[in-house]
Amino acid sequence: MKTNGLVCWAAAALLSAPTAAFAEESFQLSSFMDDAEAAVASDESVECELIGRNRCRGPFLFAGTEATLMNINATTGGRITASFSDTTVPGVSTFATVDGEGINDQFAAAPRLWMGLQLNERWAVVGRYWNLETSNQETPPAPNPAIPNTGSNFATIFETNRAQLQTADIELVRSFRPGKWKIDGSLGARHAMIGTESDFLAFGVFTTGNFINLTLQNGFSFNGTGGTTGINVRRQLGDSPFTFFSGFRVSYLGGHSDSFGRSDGTVASSPSAPLVGAATVRRADADAELDILEYQIGLQMDFPLKYVPANAFFRTALEYQQWDIDGPPTGGAGFGGTIGELTTNSFASAGIGGANLVGLALGCGFTW
Repeated sequence: MKTNGLVCWAAAALLSAPTAAFAEESFQLSSFMDDAEAAVASDESVECELIGRNRCRGPFLFAGTEATLMNINATTGGRITASFSDTTVPGVSTFATVDGEGINDQFAAAPRLWMGLQLNERWAVVGRYWNLETSNQETPPAPNPAIPNTGSNFATIFETNRAQLQTADIELVRSFRPGKWKIDGSLGARHAMIGTESDFLAFGVFTTGNFINLTLQNGFSFNGTGGTTGINVRRQLGDSPFTFFSGFRVSYLGGHSDSFGRSDGTVASSPSAPLVGAATVRRADADAELDILEYQIGLQMDFPLKYVPANAFFRTALEYQQWDIDGPPTGGAGFGGTIGELTTNSFASAGIGGANLVGLALGCGFTW
């Protein structure tokens, strides 16, 4: 996130030139693009020469950063159920939960960075990186509607959920300029990973004389590489520095998934001997496939800088992502029984999850 601040701060500092200078040299973005387009009417290399406001007409670098604020639904593909009941007197205390499905309806911020080389008006090479990590804790986890909770207990019971999504791309971009439109088609390679995990923990004195220490976990991950292709369309709004843009990207990756369900713990009811158990079910390095759909729509403001041969931009957009993974099922692990006055039943199932994200992207950067 610090990268976003540095790039935007630099843009703001460069824009603090005297307003008289800006009035004298107004935002003539369209005329600059016409000059640049004429300079690269063919795909032949062009010698670097100065035009207009000290711009080089040869190949140039560009870079940008976005802060994405997304509402996340990232599932584990499994479920965790747990129940504890003190049977001293029916209904004295019963606690039951069903959760372990991952991150649900939570906002998180993530940076996106890109840098590229514009070879000429038609061709460019660009690399992108995006990484999102988030977690939450539910105390207590969601109740099980099939087993009503009754009475009270003294145990500490909570669930921690984690999710991470990451992409890294390298692409070749071909640009077209029909009128005031600019269309960028891209084709390249992408490496991506996604992982979600839920961790249920119950420990301490459940009711007088009854003790629990139980951990239930499930989760999955995918890591793979494949192809990505996209199209971005931009249209300048009149003679203003504002541009409407819309982009769509599809990625198909092959790789491996890893999924697991785990349970281990101890339940005790004095004076009986404690009930102890542990089990793990795991499927590692299984062949799997990932499809990613991404869509953006928003506005961008472009303007030339005074003292640097570059254009700066600010942009805001709505963004949607859908991650679908196809992989083999796993199973699960359970722990349960009755010991003295305490009965427990629990199970951590595993599977292949996915993610849906929708939110806002705020970006800034340079082309030079």
